[in-house]
Amino acid sequence: MTLLYRVLDVLAFLYLLAFFPTPFFWLIFHPAINFWRRFGNRAYWVGLPVWVGSGAALFLLRHRIYAHRLERTPPVWILGLALVALAVGMNRHVHRKFSVRRIIGLPEIHPERDRGGLVRTGIYGLVRHPRYLEFMVTFAALGLLTGAAGIFLLAIVSLLMYLIVAPLEERELRQHYGTAYDDYAREVPRFLPRLWRRSKAPNPS
Repeated sequence: MTLLYRVLDVLAFLYLLAFFPTPFFWLIFHPAINFWRRFGNRAYWVGLPVWVGSGAALFLLRHRIYAHRLERTPPVWILGLALVALAVGMNRHVHRKFSVRRIIGLPEIHPERDRGGLVRTGIYGLVRHPRYLEFMVTFAALGLLTGAAGIFLLAIVSLLMYLIVAPLEERELRQHYGTAYDDYAREVPRFLPRLWRRSKAPNPS
């Protein structure tokens, strides 16, 4: 089990390095999107200091992140693995609907090139931001599987950041898609799917 715990710690830390900075990047990007559009694809270089700075901070704090552990009982393992399976499933559904260029936000830099239209089927018919929800679920799963209290704290920070970033992104989507996005937002929740479905509005032509 010791080897398993170490492997989980390493995998969790690698995931933190890769995805914890994401909402901070979008928090820089979305409020000033018109400014960043002037630079085209070069605007993504702003992400370099975000990822480097975040990675350096996480590396310096790595011992504190794992300093305090919660007990990992069989129900905790089951819940953690179930959340991992849920996150993997969401990831697959997102990639079925969106190409990589849309996932990384290229249409937001070049809205005039967006030929895909508003997607509101599949997983996007359940929640408006399944990609962000996937990240939050994965952070919670890693907290359960490693037992690291520090990862739970980072999961809370990530949740709060996405609660800020999502409305900023939606402001751009409303500007781009107009009333079609307003209709979509009324029908589909932001993060948590409804236990019951409203009568579905017709897709805009």
